[in-house]
Amino acid sequence: MTDLAEIKQLAEQTNNLLPELRKTADEALAEAKKFGQSDALTQEKLGRIETDMAGIIQKMTDIQRKSALGGEHEQKDRLTEQQLEAKSAQLKLIRAGMNIDALSDGERKALNTLSNPDGGFLTSADISGRMVKRIYDASPVRRYAGVQTTSKGVLTGIVNNGRGSYGWIGELDTRAETNTPQFGEYEVRVHELYSYPKVSTSMLDDADYDIESLIINDGAMGFAEGEAQAFIKGNGVKKPRGFMAQTFATTDDNTRAWGTVQKFKTGADGAFAAAPNSGDILIDMATSLRAGYQTNAAWMMNRFSLARVMKLKNSDGDYLWMPNFQIAGGAFGTLLGRPVDASFDHMDSFGTGAFPIAYGDLGQAYLIVDRRGISIIRDNITVPGFVKMHMSKRVGGDVINSEAYRVLETSA
Repeated sequence: MTDLAEIKQLAEQTNNLLPELRKTADEALAEAKKFGQSDALTQEKLGRIETDMAGIIQKMTDIQRKSALGGEHEQKDRLTEQQLEAKSAQLKLIRAGMNIDALSDGERKALNTLSNPDGGFLTSADISGRMVKRIYDASPVRRYAGVQTTSKGVLTGIVNNGRGSYGWIGELDTRAETNTPQFGEYEVRVHELYSYPKVSTSMLDDADYDIESLIINDGAMGFAEGEAQAFIKGNGVKKPRGFMAQTFATTDDNTRAWGTVQKFKTGADGAFAAAPNSGDILIDMATSLRAGYQTNAAWMMNRFSLARVMKLKNSDGDYLWMPNFQIAGGAFGTLLGRPVDASFDHMDSFGTGAFPIAYGDLGQAYLIVDRRGISIIRDNITVPGFVKMHMSKRVGGDVINSEAYRVLETSA
């Protein structure tokens, strides 16, 4: 079955399940109004449907990621002769630990371009590019955030903390001085992220064993998981600081300190407020974002939170989430007209004091800093009979514009 056919099938399953989800939610609400609380069987049914819906969302997200990886093999056709020789030399050294003197002159020369001052060598252009692509497709924040490369351990920049000021004037009037924009400096430090896959020497001795895939798949998988968690909830200690691990306050942009992100509270611990105003907080949250951040804004959450959002109505009884399925881009429907990405697995699920939903433009809010490429050190000593490959990359991340997004807290 093709990706498109499977997406259509899952979309059909969603459309079939959605009415039952919303009907059961309405039944639970009616019971709560009449008896003070909904029936336990109704709540159990609702929970089961939410879990089923979350499973469908996960399957669709997996297909979107797999589809994004399509065509990566085409990169091989664009490699230069020197890059192909460097890749060949690198795989030989990894496979058998060959002495560099055993390489051809072309391979030896090409390999010099990959030398790493910290030890080992940098991955070739083809391998590094394919690993980066896999990391990109598995790390949702990378799809939205700004990305810069540096050769240093820290990247600094300037951000405008204030807003432009102006005045109207007549032809002969004296021009009064306007307010000076406030500029602040941001600093994003890079940290080392590593992956340490191992393979038996007998497998490496097998000429048919695909050592290249081991490096790309296992290495990229470890890097992607580490990045995905850190860019969302990392505490900034030996790792990036996530956009959901910032300082939050309920005050608006005009009064809130720069560097503090505005939060909105649902009005109930661990849940949305009671109907009919359950979804109004999301309307307040979305409309609070300035126009300059709305164009590329998106809703970010995990699949379990989306299953809850699908049931929400505004005070007029209209559903806020609308189905709109596509393979590319990671979108899973729209909420108040803006795309929803439910692939943020490391974000909170609903619970007292949790932060399960964010909305905004991460391209302006969050900066990822990559240093150099991905390095590999071959280790055939630590574990007899096995070769371990210490793969590492240096990456940092932090919020540089706290006004470009909002977060939702599930509390009264």
